[in-house]
Amino acid sequence: MNVKRLMQYAFQYKWFLLLLGLMSIGVASAVIAQNITIGKVLHRILMHGEAPHVTVWVILLASLLLRAVFSSANDMVGNHLAGRVQYRLRNTMLKRRLIQPIGAQLASLTQSINDISPFFNNYLPQVFKSMLVPAFIIVTMCVIHLNTALIMMVTAPFIPLFYIVFGLKTQDEAKDKMTYLNHFSQRFLNKVQGLVTLRLFRKTEDSIASVEQESTRFRTLTMQILKSAFLSGLMLEFISMLGIGIVALEVGLGLILFHNISFETAVIAILFAPEFYNAIKDLGQSFHTGKQSEGAADVVFDMLDESEDTHRTTAAYDTTQTPLVRLNDVSFRYDAQQPQVLQHIDLDIRQGEHLALVGPSGVGKTTLAQLIAQSLRPTHGTVTHSSSHLQIGMLSQSPYLFNATIRENVTMFYNYADAQVWQVLEEVGLKDKVTHLTHGLDTPIGEGGEMLSGGEMRRLELSRVLLLRPDLIILDEPTTGLDIETEQLIQEAIEKHFSTTAMVMIAHRASTLNHVQHHIVLLDGGIHHSGAHDQSESKYESGRGEATNED
Repeated sequence: MNVKRLMQYAFQYKWFLLLLGLMSIGVASAVIAQNITIGKVLHRILMHGEAPHVTVWVILLASLLLRAVFSSANDMVGNHLAGRVQYRLRNTMLKRRLIQPIGAQLASLTQSINDISPFFNNYLPQVFKSMLVPAFIIVTMCVIHLNTALIMMVTAPFIPLFYIVFGLKTQDEAKDKMTYLNHFSQRFLNKVQGLVTLRLFRKTEDSIASVEQESTRFRTLTMQILKSAFLSGLMLEFISMLGIGIVALEVGLGLILFHNISFETAVIAILFAPEFYNAIKDLGQSFHTGKQSEGAADVVFDMLDESEDTHRTTAAYDTTQTPLVRLNDVSFRYDAQQPQVLQHIDLDIRQGEHLALVGPSGVGKTTLAQLIAQSLRPTHGTVTHSSSHLQIGMLSQSPYLFNATIRENVTMFYNYADAQVWQVLEEVGLKDKVTHLTHGLDTPIGEGGEMLSGGEMRRLELSRVLLLRPDLIILDEPTTGLDIETEQLIQEAIEKHFSTTAMVMIAHRASTLNHVQHHIVLLDGGIHHSGAHDQSESKYESGRGEATNED
């Protein structure tokens, strides 16, 4: 079960779990002290008409403060644990060569991993509290009034029974919701990328209606989860009230009819009953939240398992003697109903080699680059990397920015020192701009954050690559459409830092071939010609005309 895998991530931070246990013990002790003190205060005032001693008031105030402090600390530890696990999960996903569509990957990196957080910042802290607080109350009541303790022990199991039944249903619904979100994200991304085509064929209105229908479907799935949550909450409240009522009835009969219990003991028992049932009821509500997180975890772990087990092809050989990347009889099609985009491609990319992919628009240059990076999986043949840790960088015309801070966008959520981040920002000419921002590296960008120009976005993408120091870099005309200053900066950075790095250039213009040693001309889904730079331009022009647009 994925709950075990989530706990494996939690056990990587044992100090946090130890702190959760200690904070919960503190909360339980404060609850015991608080309610016993309140019972004594009421007994003294109502039965004897005397004001309690000042020491009693000090104990009561201290127990209330300690309870608040320990509860807040418990939540704080849970939040820190969730943040650490989120970082590790994102780091793991970014290191894997995932083959799912980019929309699904982005949904998992953002929404799905965010939805896993409540397991660590809500459910786990509540598990500790709901185990220790009722246990302390039961032990205390066994000493003070055994009958109340027995009633609590008999009625308590009904609460977890109901929330397990509803929680399992919630987990399935949450998984369905996250799976649908991944598919919806990919379809929405496809529509955004194809806006020009949709407008050309006058399909814009149909696409708007489709997006509206799919978003309504997602809202319906979310409401189904909330319906289960409200229903389970109703049942938990009913059982809690029933248990408290039975305790109150037993104590009342013992106090009024049988005279076998003192007023002070009766008050303490009645005060402990809501504390006992509320602790278990809160676990029920957190259990429901935890099951939603498990549903999101199913999606994330399925994506990781699929990538790790079936889609990564690596070989342990020396990169100085053998290619960094080898394509062996590779063919690819996007859909079973469509013709092959590429077929029977054999290609080796060696350390330090600069290679250009040449051909008319739509021939498959970008597709081949994605196959090289293992962003796509070939329908036939193999793409082999020399190492499972082969680092691949990308510079494109349309860089992607996360809705995150500048630091996180530059580091791609890896753990780099601030000095390294400032150094690459200085190299790409963004240091002055970031320095003058209010929050510096912690300034959010993207939706709702600081807006960047097209040139600044390209520079930010370049800073990522400079920080990554990849073994292979893929260039998709990153200087197209830029001002002269930014274009010159990017070209100089590439020449300075990547002159000995393996490089694949997607050539949309013949001038690009001036910077490569070898080129591959693609025609009709295959390699039409492969040769050195001095043969490039004639073969490029013969390839059905020079291409000026992206694939």
